[in-house]
Amino acid sequence: MMRVRSMNKLPASYARGRVILSSSGRRWQGVQAELRFHPAGERPPGTIDVNEICVVMRGTTVVTRQAEGVRERIVGAPGTIGLSPSGIREDFKSISRTIDEMVHIYLPASFLSNLAGTLRSDASSPSIDYHAGFRDPLIECIATEFVRELTCETWGGSLLIEALSDALALRLLNSHAGFGIDPARSAIASPGLDSRRLQRVIDYIDANLAEPITLDDLAAVASLSRFHFSRMFKIATGQSPSTFVGHRRLEMAKIRLAAGLSIAQIAFDCGFSSESNFVRSFKRVGGMTPGEFRRMSRQ
Repeated sequence: MMRVRSMNKLPASYARGRVILSSSGRRWQGVQAELRFHPAGERPPGTIDVNEICVVMRGTTVVTRQAEGVRERIVGAPGTIGLSPSGIREDFKSISRTIDEMVHIYLPASFLSNLAGTLRSDASSPSIDYHAGFRDPLIECIATEFVRELTCETWGGSLLIEALSDALALRLLNSHAGFGIDPARSAIASPGLDSRRLQRVIDYIDANLAEPITLDDLAAVASLSRFHFSRMFKIATGQSPSTFVGHRRLEMAKIRLAAGLSIAQIAFDCGFSSESNFVRSFKRVGGMTPGEFRRMSRQ
C-alpha cells in the first residue's frame, strides 16, 4: 500500500515571493502547493528537501538559475515549467521581471519512490531532472487543477489532489526521470473491483463521510494498490473516487442542515478548511447558500 504522510511545513522557495494561496491547513496528503507572486531580483542560495514543480500561470519574465554546474536561462510565459529535484542546492537564481502568479507544487522524494515501487518491482530511488523552460500540456493541466482547488475548494478536493498527484508523479517518472513505467500494462495484471469489494468500499465511505478519507484508505479496503484502485473504481462506478465521495458529502450536508446542525461543524465534517469556503462551494453546486437551503427545508 502506498502511504505518504502529509507535509506539515511548506518549503521557503523563491524567497521574498508573496503567497497568494496556500494548501497549508488543507487535508491534502503527501503533497503541498502554493500560488505565489514573485518580484524581480536575486534570490539567496538554498537547498530544497522536496521535489519542486513550478508552473508560470500569469506574467512573463526571464529567470536565470544555476545548480551543480548547470546554468539555465529561462524565458518564462504562462505554461512554462521548472523542475528542481529533492536535495539539490541552487547556487544562484535571478528574476528579471515580476512573475504575477506561479504555482509551486511540492512532492516529497518518498512519494516518487513509493509510486515507482508500486508500478515496477525493480524500481530504485528516482530523481527528477533539474530542468526548466519547457512546456508539457499534462503538467500544465494538472497545475491548473491545483490552482482551481486552491481557489475554490470542492467536496472531494483532498481525494482529487491525491489523484492529480499520482498523475503528476507518473508523468515526472516517465518524462523527466527516465523511468519508463507503463501504467496500462501494470493495470492489466491487477485484479478488478468486483461487486463485493466495491460494496465494501462504498460502505466504508458512507461510514466515514465526516472523517478524512484518503485513496490509501479506500485502496486498503479494496485490497488494491492506491494507483490501481482509482482506475478500477472509475470503471466500476463511472465516477472518480473524489466525485463519488463529493456527492455523498453533499447529501450528508443537506441532511445535517435540515436537522439544524451548525454550518461551521458541517463544513468541518465535509472536509472544508473554513466555513466561508463551504458556503461558497454549497452555493456554487446548489444555487443557494446553506442558510437558504435550511430555511427552505423547514418550510
